[in-house]
Amino acid sequence: MTILIQAANVSYAHGGNQIFENTSFVLHEGDRAALIGENGSGKSTLFRLMAREIAPNSGAVTHRRGLAIGYLHQQSALDPALTVRETVARAAGDPVALEAQLHDLEHQLTQPLDDEMMANVLDAHGLLLERLDAASDAEPEAELDEVLGGLRFPRHRWDQPTGELSSGERKLVDVAQFILTRPDVLLLDEPDNHFDVEARAWLENWLRTTFSGAVCLISHDRYMIDQVANTIFELEDGVIRKYPGNYSAYVDLRQARLEREAELRALQEREYLKLKASAEQLTQWARQNPKFATRAENQRRKMADERERLDNTPTPVLNRRQIRVEFDTERGSTDVLIAEGVGKSFGERTVFQPFDLLLRHGDRAGLVGPNGAGKSTLVRMIMGDEPTSTGTIRLGPSVTIGYYAQQQETLDLTSTPLDMVRGAKPMNEQQALSFLVGFLFDRNDTMNRISALSGGEQARLQIALLILSGANLLILDEPTNNLDIASVEVLERALLEFLGAILTISHDRYFLDKVCTRTIEINDGVVRDYPGGYSWYITNPDKGTPLTEGMRYPQAAPAVTGKRKKARR
Repeated sequence: MTILIQAANVSYAHGGNQIFENTSFVLHEGDRAALIGENGSGKSTLFRLMAREIAPNSGAVTHRRGLAIGYLHQQSALDPALTVRETVARAAGDPVALEAQLHDLEHQLTQPLDDEMMANVLDAHGLLLERLDAASDAEPEAELDEVLGGLRFPRHRWDQPTGELSSGERKLVDVAQFILTRPDVLLLDEPDNHFDVEARAWLENWLRTTFSGAVCLISHDRYMIDQVANTIFELEDGVIRKYPGNYSAYVDLRQARLEREAELRALQEREYLKLKASAEQLTQWARQNPKFATRAENQRRKMADERERLDNTPTPVLNRRQIRVEFDTERGSTDVLIAEGVGKSFGERTVFQPFDLLLRHGDRAGLVGPNGAGKSTLVRMIMGDEPTSTGTIRLGPSVTIGYYAQQQETLDLTSTPLDMVRGAKPMNEQQALSFLVGFLFDRNDTMNRISALSGGEQARLQIALLILSGANLLILDEPTNNLDIASVEVLERALLEFLGAILTISHDRYFLDKVCTRTIEINDGVVRDYPGGYSWYITNPDKGTPLTEGMRYPQAAPAVTGKRKKARR
């Protein structure tokens, strides 16, 4: 299989931080690889090395001759003066734009160039000629319609300058233009940020069935990785490991590797204890008989060497991640939340028609629907932050809401994680530290102001505080945003321990499948109830029950007005 990109013994340090050391990997033709690692592990830096935007401190990154790479950065670099149509048409192979690029390369060929530069320019010239030839047979409008339509970018805004778009809209245009360049390799750094479920599904299908080149993808969307990837690159502690298959296969293979490492570590610890016991026995004998002194000294040296080797060997990740969390939750009533005849309109626009909804103790419901369908509006109504247009929303007796906000608006930014945890539940400093370490906090970070924490760290802190809150109804608004995969897995394990009711908005389909047993869809003003998780919902689109006004539910409590009772943070 043809090698497209090869990294050989690559080391790279930045700002005194060693990110990679003697790392090697290969991207082959036909690979659809996902790069997985914690936030800050160096994934984006690795992409920059692969694209040769930066050079390694040692080692080499080589490309197949004439390789065309399309590199989608996290931050958009669109020309704000160009319209959406102009931007995407140029990428699709607009003949005028290609002719201009060809003229520029031909001018470069008239200049003094070394052999390597001459070869690169000639390769680029040849590729442009091929694209120009293909462009003459293409139908740009049809291509734009296929890609921009698939990504759900409104056609009536194609002639709007990209400088007037929101960050999410610019991301859609960015992805569209890279798709239409049809390079040999696509490096996609978080391409699905700001995408709704339909846009993600279209991109997955295009990468899997239409694009013929190689792909390397950074994403926190495990569902997307499952659909697209045939190879996983795991980046951990500056080392890259390669696993065959998609994300689900990777989880099993990784777990097996970690278990082997943990068994080996346990064996090494037992061997060390044997050496220690032998050294202590020989030392005791040597006190009574000097002829044992040399053997005792040798055994103590072996023991010290083994201890040093163990101390310098990283603890297997399996041991670092065995986190068990328990919610301190009161039972509360069976009927947790009742909505009767609830409708919402803004002026002439109906967000959703009047409907009834019952959420019971133990329900785990995912709230889904297109962007703008009204999911966040419904959550604000439940929280008492937005009035209903019709109907009432009531809570059962002894129901306390734990609310997770997208913008971490429930956090005191002047406080520290340590202080907030101890304020949420009485505990000493060591107990609070141990609790926060379980949520992947470094000890130093627990004493920093919350305003200095990253978005992911603030999100993890909110999750930790929810666990301590005593709430028996969790309302979660995009809880996996800003979290790396390891942090999302901590959240999932925590929620699976929770015995109360959950209502969560999320675009993370893998998370919804893992946590939820019920799906509530808002679409075109209609609320539907599906008795299964996300995969069941997506494969049974006609089996949802429309929630209409007039359904009979038992009385739970008098109608709640104003702000809801929230658990203390």
